[in-house]
Amino acid sequence: MKVKIALAQINPYLGDLDKNISKHTEFIEKAIENKADIVVFPELSLTGYKLNDLTQEVALKPCDTLLSPIFELSKHIDISFGLVEKGEDEIPYNSAIYLENGKVKNIYRKIYLPTHGMFQELRFFGRGERVKVFDTKYGRVGVLICRDFFHPSLAFLAYAQKADFLFAMSNMPLRGLEGDKPGIQYMVEHTAYVYANFFSEFVVFVNRVGFEDGMGFYGGSFVETPFGSVLGFSGILKENLSFAEIETEDIFYRRQSFPLMREEDFYLIKRNLDSILSSEDLK
Repeated sequence: MKVKIALAQINPYLGDLDKNISKHTEFIEKAIENKADIVVFPELSLTGYKLNDLTQEVALKPCDTLLSPIFELSKHIDISFGLVEKGEDEIPYNSAIYLENGKVKNIYRKIYLPTHGMFQELRFFGRGERVKVFDTKYGRVGVLICRDFFHPSLAFLAYAQKADFLFAMSNMPLRGLEGDKPGIQYMVEHTAYVYANFFSEFVVFVNRVGFEDGMGFYGGSFVETPFGSVLGFSGILKENLSFAEIETEDIFYRRQSFPLMREEDFYLIKRNLDSILSSEDLK
């Protein structure tokens, strides 16, 4: 099956829900005009990143009527976007929501919240607890948010649930320069290549652009295929809507030619983890 993925590399307005919803609908409508099947936005695309004390003010429940224009458009295209989710426990979470046919298909809450140096996430957000892969019209999707992407254990949990797509939605800041790309982009690309290659899946990396309070975000969004090709590269330091046309049969062919999934023994892994977790060395 051929699937066209739109990568919405945007520069959100910090803390302005109305403007960001308008920007989302603009990009979604362009994706629909270009006959895309799925459009993916960055982490916290609805709010911006450095919210700090604004976090509570912009938190939304998925049923909030403010989101109605995006829900309505999801009847024509699948949509994944980032928001501050007001949880059922009234705690704000750094979350990603996936919409299909006007309904919530899945909500993922960021698990590893960096709180060091320029990052202060654990001061303002609750931690997620689960990686859950879910079915869509186009295959099984797993979602990770920014720092989560650099934890192979979480990517492995998605693999263990037979993810066909791994969405990595990010607010990754500009750090270092190596040639024509930020140094961090090389790390992202190498990580995506490893996951796509060994887990036989498509990796969809969508990063934001723009500046907030001295922090710059570089973009660099792309799709990595199971055979190591990079599609839909969105460029650096500019808003862009790029597209990647993929063939889902590539997942089948990769899993046949490199049959790690068939060889995997998850019970062996569980036994080893149980042993490690009960070890005195961890206490």
